[in-house]
Amino acid sequence: MIMLMLFLLKKLLIISFLINSFFYSFLYAKDKNVSLLLLDKSSSTKYQIDFSDDYIFRDLTLELVSCNFLEFDKYIDNIALIKIKNKDQNFIGWFFKYTDELNIYSNKIYEISLLNCTN
Repeated sequence: MIMLMLFLLKKLLIISFLINSFFYSFLYAKDKNVSLLLLDKSSSTKYQIDFSDDYIFRDLTLELVSCNFLEFDKYIDNIALIKIKNKDQNFIGWFFKYTDELNIYSNKIYEISLLNCTN
């Protein structure tokens, strides 16, 4: 009987923790905002887009997952974790504001750069 009660208590604590973390991430997600620069290579046109959750640009679906401010010794950067979906591929990766060479997203048509990401 005691073992069953401990088992149920553990399950209740796990469920409570998951509900709390999802609720916190939902509240936290409303405060973040990202600004991206998209270069359309086919027409040599630049677009600045600002969004906080999901954004659809032509055949791309962009989703902001996380914003962070990275500080390590003398290295300081603003980074964003972004999901990009289109008909050919799905990508999730970090975009860096000051170190563009670390952005690994490649597409035949679009080049994406991070302008700003805030919480």
